[in-house]
Amino acid sequence: MWTLAVLVPLAIVVLELSERTMGSARTFISFVVGGALSAALGIGVGLFEEQFVDLLPLNAPALTTLTPVVGLIAAATTASCFASALWRRRVRLVVAGCALTLFLYSGTSNDLFSLTAVPIGLGLGFVLGGRRDTLRLVRSSHHEKRVVLAALTFITAAGPVLASAAGPGAGLLSMYGTLSRDPLLVVDGTVCALGSVAAPCDVRSSGLSQLHPAAGLVGLLPALIAMAAAWGISRGRRDALWLAVAVNGAILAVMTLRFLVVSPASFQRIGTPSTDEMREYLWQSTVGTFVAVLVPLITVVMLIVFRREARAASAARSRLSFVRGTTGGLVVALIVAAGPAALDPSGFRPSTTALGLVAQIPLRLLPPSLLPAEALSFVPVSSWAQISWYIPSLFFWMVFGVASLRLMLAPSARAGVVDRARVHALLRRGGGDNLSYMATWEGNRYWFASELDAAFAFRVTGDVAVTLGGAFGPDAQDSRVSSDFIEYCGDNGWTPIFYSVVGADTSAFSHLGWRQLPVAEDAVLDLAEWNTAGKHRQDIRTATNRAAREGVVTKWTRWQEMTVAEHAQVRQISEEWVAARVFPEMEFTLGGVDQLADPAVRVMLAQDAVGRVQAVTSWLPLYRADGSVTGYTLDFMRRGPTAMNGVMEFVIGAVATLSKEAGLTHLSLSGSPLTSDTTRELADDAGARVLNWLGAAIEPGYGFRTLMNFKRKFQPRFETMWMIYPDSGILPSAAVAIARAYLPDVTFSAAARMAASLRRPGVFSR
Repeated sequence: MWTLAVLVPLAIVVLELSERTMGSARTFISFVVGGALSAALGIGVGLFEEQFVDLLPLNAPALTTLTPVVGLIAAATTASCFASALWRRRVRLVVAGCALTLFLYSGTSNDLFSLTAVPIGLGLGFVLGGRRDTLRLVRSSHHEKRVVLAALTFITAAGPVLASAAGPGAGLLSMYGTLSRDPLLVVDGTVCALGSVAAPCDVRSSGLSQLHPAAGLVGLLPALIAMAAAWGISRGRRDALWLAVAVNGAILAVMTLRFLVVSPASFQRIGTPSTDEMREYLWQSTVGTFVAVLVPLITVVMLIVFRREARAASAARSRLSFVRGTTGGLVVALIVAAGPAALDPSGFRPSTTALGLVAQIPLRLLPPSLLPAEALSFVPVSSWAQISWYIPSLFFWMVFGVASLRLMLAPSARAGVVDRARVHALLRRGGGDNLSYMATWEGNRYWFASELDAAFAFRVTGDVAVTLGGAFGPDAQDSRVSSDFIEYCGDNGWTPIFYSVVGADTSAFSHLGWRQLPVAEDAVLDLAEWNTAGKHRQDIRTATNRAAREGVVTKWTRWQEMTVAEHAQVRQISEEWVAARVFPEMEFTLGGVDQLADPAVRVMLAQDAVGRVQAVTSWLPLYRADGSVTGYTLDFMRRGPTAMNGVMEFVIGAVATLSKEAGLTHLSLSGSPLTSDTTRELADDAGARVLNWLGAAIEPGYGFRTLMNFKRKFQPRFETMWMIYPDSGILPSAAVAIARAYLPDVTFSAAARMAASLRRPGVFSR
C-alpha cells in the first residue's frame, strides 16, 4: 500500500507535466511504447548478463512483471527533449541519478528496466521531434551549480539509506546495506563475528541472531548528515560543503579499509572449490567494494573542484561553537569507550591486554557496523564491554550531527549576519548613492566609522581594497569618513580604491587630492518630470500599446509573494540567459537570482495572458532619513526568449509610472560599466584609454555599451561614476582587484581563454 501511495501521486505529476510539455499523444507514446521498449531492452541486457557475465551479477534475474515507474521515467526523459535548457538539464540529472542509484544500490530487475528507460526516453524524444542537443559545455549560474552539487551530495548519501531499506539486493552497491547490520552475532549464546579469525562463528549452527539489531542504525548517521549538508550546499554554505567532503572522506577511508581487508580473503576463497552461488557472491562483493570506494571519491573530487560555488562562510562564533561541541562529544565518547573497558577488561572474547584495548579505543568512534568483521581481533561479551563498544559511536555521531546541523543550516550561523543587519539599519537612516543597497550582498566586507554614522562596503584582493560605491549613512558626505577609512586600510596593509563613486568632486573626496577616472555612467530618471510623451520616448509608448494588444501585464511584487511557478519561470529565464553567454556571470555591482529573495527588493514581472513570465526586473531601494523609500535602482534584468519585442521598455516604463504615482523622486537604471562618455573625452589619459579599449573588447561578451544605448531610450540624466585612486602606479593592481570583484571564481587559465575568445572571429555570433 505504501508503494501505491507514492506511485499514484508520482504518476499524476509526471504525466500531467509531460502532457503540458509535449502534448497528449507524445505522452501516451512515451509512457506505453517507452515502457515496453525499456522492458525489452532490460530483459535482453539481463539475458546477456546471465549468459556471459554470470560471475558478476549486476541485478536480480529479470521478471515478467513491470512497474509503471519504468514508463514514467521514459515519459519524463522524453519530455525533457521538449523542455527549456534549464529544465532539460534538471530533469535528466534527477531522472538519470535516481535510476542509476536504484540500479546500483537495489538492483532489482525493475531497477534495470528503469535505467534502460533513460536512453530509450531520449531516443523517443529525438524521434518525436524534440530538441537534439549539441555536445558543448553549457554555462550555468552560480545558483544552478550549487543545485547540481547539492543533488550529487544528496543522491550519493541517500544510496546507503536506500540499500539499508531495501535489504539484501543484487546491485553492485547493495553491499552498502550490510553497513546497517551489526557484524556481531550470537550463535548458541556465544558472541562472534562472521568472517573473523579471532572470534569466528559456527556457521553450522541454526541459532544465529544479531547481537544488537538496532546498532546498525548508527552507520546511517553519517549518510543523514551528508543529506543535510546537501541542503546547506544549495544555500551556498561553505562549511556545509566541507562537512560533506569530510563525511564522504570518512566513508572513503572506511570503504578502502574494507576493500583492503575483505578483497584478499575473497580472492583466496574464489580459488577454492565452492558452489557457483558462492563464487558469484564473492565476485560481486569484491567488485562492489571497489565501486563503493569510487563513489565517495568522485563526490569528494567534485565538491573540491567546485568549492568556490559555496561562498557563504560561517560566523566565527558559530565555528567555535561547532568545534567546542564536537570536541566535547569526542572527549566524552573516548571516556565512555575507555571507562567500561577498564572496569571489565576480561569481558572480551578472546581476552586481550590493556594495551590492545587502548590501541583500539579510536575505532570505537566509528559506527560498529562499518568495521569489517574480518578485521575484528576481539568481540565484546560482558555488558560493560558492550557499553564501551556501542555507546561511544552513537553518542559522538549524535553530537556531531546536531553540531553540524546548527553550523550548516542556522541562519544566524552565517558570517556577517550581525554586520549586514547593521548595514540594513544604517541604510534606512538615509545617505548613500544608487549602489548603496548592494552593500547588503554576500561577499562584501564592512568598515563602520567609529565617531560618525557612516560605513563603506569593500572587497579585498591582494593588497588592494575596492569599495562598492561611496560611503553610505547619514554622515556619508563628511570628509572624515573617507580619511578614516584610508587610515584603516593602511593599518591593514591595503591600498584603498574608491570605485563607482558618484560626485567625486564633493567634499567627501575632494580633500584627498587623489586622481580620478570615469568608469561608468548612471542613468537617472527624475520622476517629477517623467512621462512618455515626445518623439524620444516613442519606443516606450509603442511597447506599452503592443503589450495591451497582446494581453501582457505587469505585476509589482516581492520574491516572497510570488508563486512557486513564478519562481521556477524566473530561474528558467535566468539560466537560459546565462547559458547563452560565452563569459561567466558577473557579481559585485551586478546581482543575480540569489539577490531577489531580499524582502526589501521589489520585483516587476511581465506576464502574458496565461500568466507565464516573459520578463523580470528587480529594484533596490534607496531610503530617506525617516526610513521611507525615496527611489529604486534597477539591478536584475532578464527577458524570456519568446517575449514580445519591447517588453523591457514596457516593464521599465511601467515601474517609472508606478513610482511617480507613489510619490517617489527618482529612479536609477543603474550604471553601465566601462561605458562612460567622459572616458572617451579624456583622450590624453592613459588609464582612460585603457578602459575605453577594455570596454570595446568585452562588448561582444557582455554588451555594456548596447545596454547603455538601450537606457538612452528613456531620456535619463547621466551621472558619471568615478574611480578615485592615489596614483597611477596602483592601476595594474587595481585592475586585477576590480576584475576579481566582478569574477571571483575565474582562474588565470580561464581568464586567458576568455581573452583569447575575444580575438576569435564569430565566437559571439550565436
